[in-house]
Amino acid sequence: MNMKKTTQTINIVPRVGTCVVLTPQWFASGEYSPQQTGFAPLINGERAFKALASAIEQAKHSINIITWGFQSSMYITRGGTPKRLGDLLKEAAEVRNVKVRVLVWFTQLGQLTDPNFPGYGAFKTQRTEKDIFGDYVPGYGADGVKTSVLTDADYEYDKEWHYNVKKKLIGKGNLIVEHREMSWGKDRKEANQRFDQMKNENNNKELDDLIAALSKQENDDAIQQANDKLKEHYPDPSSLQKLLLSRYPTHHQKVVVIDYQEPENAVGFVMGHNMLSAYWDKDDHQGIQVRASEGRDGETPWQDNSSCVCGGVVSHLYHNFVEAWEKNIGPEPELNQYSTMSAAQHCFSREKMNALNQRLDLDPNFPLKPTMAQICRTQPQNNCFEVETLYNNALCLARKYIYMENQYFRYPPFVAKIKKAIEERQARGYDKPLYLFVITNSTEEKALQSGSYMTYRMLEALGRPDVVPNYHRKAHPELEKTAPVNAKHIEGLKVHVCSLVSPKPDPLKPSLWQPVYVHSKVMMVDDVFLTLGSSNINLRSMRFDSELNIVLQDSDPIGLIPPMRRHLWQLHTGIATDDPKQTFEKWEKIMNTNKENKLNNIKPVASLIEFLDENTSWSKLD
Repeated sequence: MNMKKTTQTINIVPRVGTCVVLTPQWFASGEYSPQQTGFAPLINGERAFKALASAIEQAKHSINIITWGFQSSMYITRGGTPKRLGDLLKEAAEVRNVKVRVLVWFTQLGQLTDPNFPGYGAFKTQRTEKDIFGDYVPGYGADGVKTSVLTDADYEYDKEWHYNVKKKLIGKGNLIVEHREMSWGKDRKEANQRFDQMKNENNNKELDDLIAALSKQENDDAIQQANDKLKEHYPDPSSLQKLLLSRYPTHHQKVVVIDYQEPENAVGFVMGHNMLSAYWDKDDHQGIQVRASEGRDGETPWQDNSSCVCGGVVSHLYHNFVEAWEKNIGPEPELNQYSTMSAAQHCFSREKMNALNQRLDLDPNFPLKPTMAQICRTQPQNNCFEVETLYNNALCLARKYIYMENQYFRYPPFVAKIKKAIEERQARGYDKPLYLFVITNSTEEKALQSGSYMTYRMLEALGRPDVVPNYHRKAHPELEKTAPVNAKHIEGLKVHVCSLVSPKPDPLKPSLWQPVYVHSKVMMVDDVFLTLGSSNINLRSMRFDSELNIVLQDSDPIGLIPPMRRHLWQLHTGIATDDPKQTFEKWEKIMNTNKENKLNNIKPVASLIEFLDENTSWSKLD
């Protein structure tokens, strides 16, 4: 399925008017052109999965899913009458003859540290226990291991579901679940074994030799370019980091396309959420963990964002799915049959949007609204790095504020872009500050330490070594171990880097300061630009993993971005102002109050706290 690029042109006729007003171009010149779109933000799992469940239940023709993590036993809706994802997909395939395709990234190596596909590759086995009649109870084994929050019963559901799908015992042949790897080499088995051995030995020279040997075996320009990019931005990467990035990338996209065959009813989802139980949470981020059928069962509260879309971008989402399916699974006539349908055939209309608002279970405060949107990807095999391009462009155009809510904060080139743009504007006489608001996870947490060095480099460049004091001392050995580390003033730039805690902590836990895990991949600029999707702020997402984001240029006076921004800021701080200066001052006050409350073991006044990592050793693995 070929997609032609659309060249954007502006025709100016001086005789018609006395002046012409041009606005900056926020979109990237990528494979997919901007389209008029219906867009609804899905803030946190309750909204995202409720909307997705209603779309699945109403599907008539097809459900096409790409995701990084998939759990069939997940309760996609909770409380009242909870519903499992696997049951909804089975019902669609069996009862309504809907073609269901699920494509999930999966490798044996990857799931050792982060299980993402429980029950996949299931096979019949026997357990040791016997039933009341003395017979051995039949059971299942699986390649996909159990996640940390799964109950034994839920994991049994996953294994049985995948076994029945594989053997076509459910779904009437309409339910297909496949996995894909991103392996640029031909046979990695021997390399993986050697990698595990050398990882334990921590022998960097041998790792370097392995990378060099593997490079000789391959003729993939995309890998070479990615490695060159690694050297360009990271002059001192560890050998282990080089191996993990260039040889073990992931497919990280999270996209759903439903009923593409019927443009009037076609709907898409561009997601930050994976289809795993821990990703379900409400806005209140309560600290109390409950059963999966009732509410949040994840080990921590979870902050995340997704979106529902209609219009021409659905055509581009479908193209992305077909491309991925054909590359990993092979051609499928039924998929190709609809590949010729264009964005024009799926063009936006208010009637279509209003009908979807009526039938989908969307938050009435955040219905589908019209806007201009574009799909951007990182697809290193295709030499496609559009996500990085759009980030760079937006950061340079920012005048008032930048808001980043992201799982990671690990890409130093972005700081260089921001500072250079500020310097250029100051040279032209612009004297108003740019406010940078960042919400991310603290690298002090063990699970997030792998990228602590890159986070330190970003914070150091932003003048905030005070929140990573021991890393700063480590990088400057001339300083005494107890030397104070202070924030540094950068002319024209005001920076808050924050993390989140539960505003309603579990009183039975040892500490009232319980982290909220930030999985979001959102950036907003000046209430005009928004991007969300699967892309993290790290080298993986910009250069190595496959990613997909949606981008909005919101120039409507009413706007989509301000309500979403206000809602997020209200969740995190209890207040939502539109003035960046006032917001900056209020955030600082909240963080200072929370800092004092923590010292006195008093619960937080709001979710927002200042980012802090007081570890003494960093990691360069990401």
